[in-house]
Amino acid sequence: MTTPVNDYEERKALGKKIYETKIKHLVEPQGKGKFVVIDVTTEDYAIGSDLGYTTQELRNRRPNAVTHTIRVGHKAVFRLRSPRKIIWNPEG
Repeated sequence: MTTPVNDYEERKALGKKIYETKIKHLVEPQGKGKFVVIDVTTEDYAIGSDLGYTTQELRNRRPNAVTHTIRVGHKAVFRLRSPRKIIWNPEG
């Protein structure tokens, strides 16, 4: 696969397809919580516990990588939480 992938939705679909067909059976369940960074143009990937290092590992091999990231065993790469309301009473 050598065609450039510029559209986010296309890159996301390709990344999920590559993960489901070629990577998932290799990394689950022992890799739960780890990041998988996939180059959707070459189907090369890197896996690790730190997203920055894992991305750099793939970019060292594939400087022009078009990437999609998946977190093993999770629906999303990051979990966003709303800030909790803190009630402060200056009088005690």
